[in-house]
Amino acid sequence: MMKTAQPPRPSQPIQMIALDLDGSLLRSDKTVGERTIKALQAAAAKGVEIVLASGRMTAAMEKPATIIGIDVSMVAFNGAAVCGRAATKRERYFHQPLDAGIASELLDIAHQRGYQCNFYQNDVILSEDGPNLRPYIEIYRGRTGSPFRFVKNLRDFAASAPTKLLYVVDAGKRNAISEELRPRFGSRTAMMHTDPEYLEFLDPQVNKGTGLNKLGEVLGIPMTQAMAIGDGENDIPMLEVAGIGVAVANAGKLCKAAANAFTDADNDHDAVAEALEKWVL
Repeated sequence: MMKTAQPPRPSQPIQMIALDLDGSLLRSDKTVGERTIKALQAAAAKGVEIVLASGRMTAAMEKPATIIGIDVSMVAFNGAAVCGRAATKRERYFHQPLDAGIASELLDIAHQRGYQCNFYQNDVILSEDGPNLRPYIEIYRGRTGSPFRFVKNLRDFAASAPTKLLYVVDAGKRNAISEELRPRFGSRTAMMHTDPEYLEFLDPQVNKGTGLNKLGEVLGIPMTQAMAIGDGENDIPMLEVAGIGVAVANAGKLCKAAANAFTDADNDHDAVAEALEKWVL
């Protein structure tokens, strides 16, 4: 049954707001509208916990936090890591890396096929470099500003358990690669489609919903008092776990089907501000 566009107001006020970044909080040019900044700061002034929830690693989430001018908590790596505010020195509350053996198999496939592979370790991306790989590195770095450490051979790190692993490939081939690998890895990893070129692999027990729930447990905030705002498939778990799950106007069909609230505005026109003005402020 489809959820209603206007969710019933919670019996208690919203105490936590989780925001996806790309396609939700951030405009296409990676800025944030003044209306949205003012709405978020007004919510924070009321004591609402503002949370950035992204597939990005923590270091790549600091710039958006600075833009909105709020000391936020973070659900990073699509839920594989959860940390507190800068005031707590980003204390890590939760971390569930990908099994090292599975990561090793995925590295072998990347090597055999020439896929550009991001290996996330200690909030740094390890990657090989080269003329065929560099265009995909620049796609990712241009969107996220993430720091890379280039290594000669990622196989040297095969015994390590990365927080997550990501292939950056041709957008037109991503879905076919995903479908081919799903029988082998679909039950052993959480495989996620985020940007059109990205195929992500995480521990099968983690997603943005589990990460948000872990943060709520630490902060003593029940999910019934949480709002989550997103646009993509990787946002679905947190929209489903939150009391109010908001899909912005530019969200995909699957994301909208999982939401129980919707904005008329898209990410380029202060969708987050609209949601806060309707259901929080």
